[in-house]
Amino acid sequence: MFHILRQLDKNHKSSEKVRRDIRSYLPPCEDSCFASTGRSLVSLLIRRLGLTAEDTCLIPAYVPEGLIRPLRESGIQVQFYTVDDKLFANLDDLNRQIENDPSIRLLVLIHPFGFEQPVRPIKELLSERNIAILEDCAQSLFGTSIEGPPLGMGGDFSLFSLNKFLPVPDGAILQSNNPNMLITADDFVEGQTEQQASILAYEDHLHLNHELLQARTPDTAQGFLEKTGHAYERYYTFVNRDLRLFLPSLTTKKRLKQIDFNTFIAKRISNTRLLYAELKQTTFKFVYENWTENYIPMTVPVYVAPEHRDEIIAKLFSQNILLSTLIDKWNYIPPDREEIFQAEARFINSHLLLPINEFLSPSHMETIINALNKV
Repeated sequence: MFHILRQLDKNHKSSEKVRRDIRSYLPPCEDSCFASTGRSLVSLLIRRLGLTAEDTCLIPAYVPEGLIRPLRESGIQVQFYTVDDKLFANLDDLNRQIENDPSIRLLVLIHPFGFEQPVRPIKELLSERNIAILEDCAQSLFGTSIEGPPLGMGGDFSLFSLNKFLPVPDGAILQSNNPNMLITADDFVEGQTEQQASILAYEDHLHLNHELLQARTPDTAQGFLEKTGHAYERYYTFVNRDLRLFLPSLTTKKRLKQIDFNTFIAKRISNTRLLYAELKQTTFKFVYENWTENYIPMTVPVYVAPEHRDEIIAKLFSQNILLSTLIDKWNYIPPDREEIFQAEARFINSHLLLPINEFLSPSHMETIINALNKV
């Protein structure tokens, strides 16, 4: 499969037609800040809200380290809320936590893998409690709610991370929906040697992913997997420890002007439609049984029997089809408390992520789906 995928950059070449700015795809807002990393913007939000060690933020236990790290380093208290099998907040448990803890000032909601988490019932739950909602839209860029508006309008703040979706080395946008809370910043740090090196490391990561797509054998692909992982860690080591505000790189700004976002969106919708229509093998159970074209997935998660997951990954990898999991830097279930966070533990132990990327043509998707149906 790797050798028949088209080159990533062929889908992102500039053309003569005018490209829409990335911000035009985001929800309207009262104020925003465009920086290099989402971590630095979470730190900025904590400062703007004036949160202290006496305040608490609620987050899910299945959560990216890039979100939890700035919360913990700020000194505020961090507590976890439980979720269901779709990774959506458990409203009954959430209500009990909020009623029993007056220190809660911020709640983070994630739209996992690009699928909408209902925000309205949670907003109603928090009404008159002085608890702000941050919608983490890092995995849901371009998505809209089932009712039509772009994701990110339901809470008080929304966070978008561009390099989770697009072939850019950095870039994140924090938006405020509160007219009384401006988040524009002017205290950006000049790009330094380490920060610039992290951008180059992510560029290496993208380049190696490009090579991975063209690998002709599983052995060759394995080599590129290891190299691209090392490149990502070089990038990650810096961004995870330095939470200062840096401007987005010039590479990102230039590349954003070249990408045809409408084509990008259309291809992901087409590939997701094929997957939901033609995947018949009951070995795989969609985490989100229903999909609509409002949602532009980062990837499509499925459940499989945990005792067979490694076997399934190996079997498909032998056919040059790479399935993945998202566990590293995401599992924050407190030790010995799996019985409380059962849905999170089940997802961590049982999920697989199916590709629907924009560089996969319909014939490539058919090949992948046929292989999945034969497992």
